[in-house]
Amino acid sequence: MISMMRLILALSALLIIYIDPSEPDRFVAITYAALVLYSAYSAVLYFLSFRHDRQLPFGVAHWIDVGCYLVLIALSSGTNSIFFFFFFFAILSASFRSGFKAGLQVTIVSAVAFTLIGVATSPSEPDFQLNRFLLRPIYLLVLGYMMAYWGGSEIMLKRRLNLLKEVTTLANPRFGIEHTLASVMKRLQAFYDADLCLLIYFDAQAQKHRLMRLERSSAKSSARAEPIPETLAQLLLSLPEHMAVLYKGRRNLSFQGSDYYAFDTLNRKRTEDGRAASALLAVQLEASSFVSIPLELHGQSTGRLYLTTPRRVFTKLDVGFLMQVVEQIGPIVENIRLLERLASRAAEQERQRLARDIHDSVIQPYIGLQYKLAAIRNKIAAGQDVPGDIERLFQMTVNEIKGLRGFVRGLKDSDGKQDDFMSAVRRFAAQFADNYDLDVQVESKGAINVNGRLAAELIKIIHEGLSNVRKHTEATSSKITLECVKSSLQLSIENDDTSSDEKLRVPFTPGSITERAEELGGHVRVQRSPDGCTVIKVEIPL
Repeated sequence: MISMMRLILALSALLIIYIDPSEPDRFVAITYAALVLYSAYSAVLYFLSFRHDRQLPFGVAHWIDVGCYLVLIALSSGTNSIFFFFFFFAILSASFRSGFKAGLQVTIVSAVAFTLIGVATSPSEPDFQLNRFLLRPIYLLVLGYMMAYWGGSEIMLKRRLNLLKEVTTLANPRFGIEHTLASVMKRLQAFYDADLCLLIYFDAQAQKHRLMRLERSSAKSSARAEPIPETLAQLLLSLPEHMAVLYKGRRNLSFQGSDYYAFDTLNRKRTEDGRAASALLAVQLEASSFVSIPLELHGQSTGRLYLTTPRRVFTKLDVGFLMQVVEQIGPIVENIRLLERLASRAAEQERQRLARDIHDSVIQPYIGLQYKLAAIRNKIAAGQDVPGDIERLFQMTVNEIKGLRGFVRGLKDSDGKQDDFMSAVRRFAAQFADNYDLDVQVESKGAINVNGRLAAELIKIIHEGLSNVRKHTEATSSKITLECVKSSLQLSIENDDTSSDEKLRVPFTPGSITERAEELGGHVRVQRSPDGCTVIKVEIPL
């Protein structure tokens, strides 16, 4: 767009002086030649920019334009030249492409050079117009400064928006809070070209303060959080809480206000507190100027951010922007912390679940095999025939291997299709009864519709319940009852152990069953029926 406007401007000027040849009024041929050359230069830049050529001299194009305009002014009427207005094009392109500093430099150079060349090349009296000679440089400085300011502001706003966008996308729970904070510090250090970036925060888990430090010389590396002495923590946190501070040493000159600015983030107003503490911090940090923003989570101050530099004086706008950055950091850090807790809790629950599954699905069958082998060994010692027992033991191992394979397959694919729940319970009960000579009855009251995960957990609860009946009682039969009552599933496992031995009737709470039920949001009760039987009742909300 800029290259096209340059070409249009050059061709328009060439056409206008051709239509109205009152200017140039001297060196006509040379002026026409210079304008033709500038038009050709503009055309070349336009076609190169249309092809997105990376060799375009964007960084010095506005200076080339200023030089060309000075030549045209020198060849024409000096300060009276119509080419004076071309300078605004160079100022605009420099300001909105390279920022305030470049736009201001072009403005000052253009005004000074225009004045000097105008004085040297202006016509003598009576054609010399004093009012134009005095007004045009001032006009150029005033409007040029405004253009440079607006252009620089637009570029700065875009950079700030881009930094805020980067901050919101830096969070990665895989790397943790420290990595996220270090990434934010690195971008802030590069954004402000700061000598030093410090972040102190309180580690609630370790109950101590940690400091992250990033210097200009180590900007390529990552800042690491290290514990610091309490005296240093108190120094860095000596500023009042909920206060953002901008401190500038006396040797720094600024047009932005006084050397100290403090803003109360809680009451949203300016304050004069903390001036003495800021001066002491500047000495300790060896910084001519610094800005400090409180780091807050859930309305509580948990740390503070520092940026220092001797070459750049921070402004009030920087304080407001850094407060926005910190406001973005707070929720990100809290989300990562919550995700870390959830991941840790999920891992712990998964370990407990695997431990229960191994206990119920792997260890229990081996205990059953151990009992069968012990019985066969006793029969052999007594001289009894055991072929039938060995055959049943073999069939039992086949069934248990099939069950273990199902257990492993369930670990690999927890979302696999589940067959009818009650059919699976009856098959399991029949297999258990055949393996352990325990009469198991299954009864369902009404339709039982449960999802795959709940069905798998219920079968494991039934398995553990029957195993407890076999190991801890002298019962010969057991009854499993399932019923849906309102919005919950009720499971009861009853055995017919009516032994009078008090040692065998000591009440206990089955740990594995209780853990599984509570994980599903339910609870477990152990009761005695009127006829002396033990009943385990499990209630799980649906």
